[in-house]
Amino acid sequence: MPSLLYPAYQKFYSALTSLERFRKEADFFDNISCLDLFFSEYRNVTFAIQSQLKHTNHFSFYEEARDRYLTDHWFVEKRNETIKQQPFRLVKRISLSVYTPSEEIEIVEQEFTTENDIPLSSLYNEIKEFFDRFYDEEIFFSTSYSFFENGSSIDLFVKIKTGIESMKSFLDSMDKEIGEACTLCEQLKDKIKHISLFNTPADFFLTDDYVYYKNTNDFEKANRIAMITPGGSKYISRAPINILTTASYVHSDGTPFGAFTGMNAILRLIEPEMEIMPALLVVYGDDTFDMDVFQADIKTTIYRKINEIAKSIAVSNIREVCFMTIYAVISVEKDMPVVSRERIALAHSEILVIASVDSNLNEKEYVFEGDQMGNAQYIYKTINDGFSKKLSSSRVNLSPILRAFKSKQTNGV
Repeated sequence: MPSLLYPAYQKFYSALTSLERFRKEADFFDNISCLDLFFSEYRNVTFAIQSQLKHTNHFSFYEEARDRYLTDHWFVEKRNETIKQQPFRLVKRISLSVYTPSEEIEIVEQEFTTENDIPLSSLYNEIKEFFDRFYDEEIFFSTSYSFFENGSSIDLFVKIKTGIESMKSFLDSMDKEIGEACTLCEQLKDKIKHISLFNTPADFFLTDDYVYYKNTNDFEKANRIAMITPGGSKYISRAPINILTTASYVHSDGTPFGAFTGMNAILRLIEPEMEIMPALLVVYGDDTFDMDVFQADIKTTIYRKINEIAKSIAVSNIREVCFMTIYAVISVEKDMPVVSRERIALAHSEILVIASVDSNLNEKEYVFEGDQMGNAQYIYKTINDGFSKKLSSSRVNLSPILRAFKSKQTNGV
């Protein structure tokens, strides 16, 4: 016989699978259908538990847990509205930003509803017509999607993910209280754990990176890779900085930048032929850090991520930003190709660059010759010789970080 919680877990899984069908590129009718079903099944979790526990000794605990964890009645309101009154009033916002190696230019932001939505192909045609006015032959840009309820400025998916976490906590609490062995529940928990909504970084779900080649009138969309936690967040998120600075294997000076340098240089020493993914380390004033390790086949992704951190500096207590990447070394010639992928094809060597900018505008940079990265003596000598106190190879890319820290310092925030 199924346990008391099996119906609730089935309803919760049904709610989540309805969101799995939501796609930023899909038309409004399909996405509204996903959301309407989500609200109904999300609310049905508590209906199912009420039905199962009504005549048991666990009912009073259920009421206490419900009032402790499920405090946002917006989900109940949306369920009642979408079942009894009208479909969810979805608004889609699309933002387009163009990037140079040193800055982001926010170009346009448009909102769509069921009344004025346009096919994705029409949107691309509009973008092409807009870019035809540019002088550049190669245009790096991103399209970012966000979703809202009509009349609200609250990000819909931030709201929904918060509600999902609350429901998970509620079910965990009920599970501990009832204490039944339930094979079906365990199977459903495992399926829930692997829902892609929990295992996909938000920018993979809502942002696309592109290059537009004006000469050929062609888009190239980035293929992206990211190292993530089982929860779908950055590789390391708000972890204590001392787990990095006290790690003996990195042979660092005890600073975040020293540890970040040692970790990446040693990794390259161990696997000199391995393709290393770029990484960004963000150190916060409360001695925690994020680490974002990622890869893409076009440069737009790096530009976007650096600019996203630069924006965060204004509103977050960020103390330092460290950046690691591989740069191609190209000889400057008279007739250099205007397209970056063609220039990179002319590279004669590469360098590993590890750099840092902090809130006091201190700059640090190590540059390692790529063909020496399998040489332990070279690596340790380069580190022991000390870093440059001025950015060189990474200056252009880290310009948004420098400007953001300088602006914050100037404004006294």
